[in-house]
Amino acid sequence: MNTPNSNRARVTASRAMLLVGALLGGNAGAADAPPPAQTRLHPSAAGASLYVAYCAVCHGSEARGDGPLASGLTVRPTNLRRLALANGGEFPADRVRAFIDGRDVPLAHGTREMPIWGKAFKVSRGAYGERRVQERIDALLTWLRTLQER
Repeated sequence: MNTPNSNRARVTASRAMLLVGALLGGNAGAADAPPPAQTRLHPSAAGASLYVAYCAVCHGSEARGDGPLASGLTVRPTNLRRLALANGGEFPADRVRAFIDGRDVPLAHGTREMPIWGKAFKVSRGAYGERRVQERIDALLTWLRTLQER
């Protein structure tokens, strides 16, 4: 049933996705050269920065799955602080990397609400090609690993 609140949440979520697309820009032909040394950050600092820019709107500022757009999504975003706990105490880096990238994750039933960040990072302004995509995802993983509840 569509209520005014659910419709408003969907519109808000749609606007946020448009904003993300606008922020990413379009630079599909970027070279695979690394960024200049002065723009490189330590992986955990870069990961925190990327998280705030791309993930916090859904997963929340503390990565608990309670971001401002979470209520407008069909599936509640994952509490990213509990990934290791849900995996026997080990951070599932390969699974998380594949899910963030999203380009090789098959859609079993229907659509995926989380953006396919591998594709988005590849075509974004300043992406520097595939190597930079992997650096961004690695930075996110490094930072997410620091958040894990024990």
